[in-house]
Amino acid sequence: MTTRLLILFAVLSAVSSYIPPKITVRRLSYNPIISFWHNQSQFRFNYNSAFISLPDDSIALVVRVQDLLPNATSNYDVGPSKLALVRKLDTKQNEFEYIHSEHIIIDSEDQPYQVAGVEDPRIVAVNGTYYLFYTAVYWTPSHEWSAHAALATCASNKDPTKKENWILHPPLFPELSWSKAATLLVHNVTHQYLFFNESNIELALAKTSDLLHYTYTKRSFIEVRVDYFDSELVEPGPEPRRLSDGNYLFLYNSARRLPLPTNHLKPNWDREYNLGWVIMDGNDPTKILARSDQPILSPELDWERCDLTSNKWSKRGLTPQVVFAEGWKQTSIDQFTLWYQGCDAVTGVAQVTVEF
Repeated sequence: MTTRLLILFAVLSAVSSYIPPKITVRRLSYNPIISFWHNQSQFRFNYNSAFISLPDDSIALVVRVQDLLPNATSNYDVGPSKLALVRKLDTKQNEFEYIHSEHIIIDSEDQPYQVAGVEDPRIVAVNGTYYLFYTAVYWTPSHEWSAHAALATCASNKDPTKKENWILHPPLFPELSWSKAATLLVHNVTHQYLFFNESNIELALAKTSDLLHYTYTKRSFIEVRVDYFDSELVEPGPEPRRLSDGNYLFLYNSARRLPLPTNHLKPNWDREYNLGWVIMDGNDPTKILARSDQPILSPELDWERCDLTSNKWSKRGLTPQVVFAEGWKQTSIDQFTLWYQGCDAVTGVAQVTVEF
């Protein structure tokens, strides 16, 4: 056997012998924690929430907020999204400030390339700087859509709740007509990876040396799988986090098609979104050691399904049959608080537990 084959055999053996931990999600509230209908926001839709730890160590979320158009004739006639930053209330376990327009930190009007909205926030803090990745959405006069992964930064010695303290950078991949939903892993000073894209083929990988400029590797990281819960789409969740065994846990969002006819009011919508996971090698995060066979979070509650069985929520959701996660806080080495959305309308909270 040649040296190359021996090395390949050793690598495959190491991966195949890995025993993944048990990963579970438990809802910490059976009601939304940020919702227009619970008098927690002036905006009708409050979702895609990303976690940020403020300089005083208080907890805050960057929330995608959106309203109906003035002349809306249905729940789906919506205006451009904006990103708002709100603090958690110290006296309440799962409650945050009421979201007002003054909480907006990134607006669709801030740059011409995001005139159709700003979405999908994910945040990491590295060496005294907040890096807020988001999606800038644009449409042409003929309403052809495009989306670009974008970046805003704020020095951590400045107040990130103030809009003027955020610097907006150009789109990360101007050569691509479609890129979005980016999340960053700083593995070490020489290996820093960006995972991005909402795709029916793959979740892609890029590299950086300065955290501001990114090179698309044209390499697939997570691909869709036929006959699984992620058969239709894969998209990054929050940033990967190290576990007690030294490897990384990476949550990802996914979709599969629903059987027709669908049991909800949204026209032409035939997907269900679920949450999955991969374990990434702690020495080389581009290698996947294990992947979930079943989702760890699926639409079950009325405000997660928003279908015709969901009572008042059947007419409140913007997108039915959706749970979707973009922000989490590591509360211990193998446990996390996870903020997630239901139906593109509200924010919920859960706990992720990893057991070896």
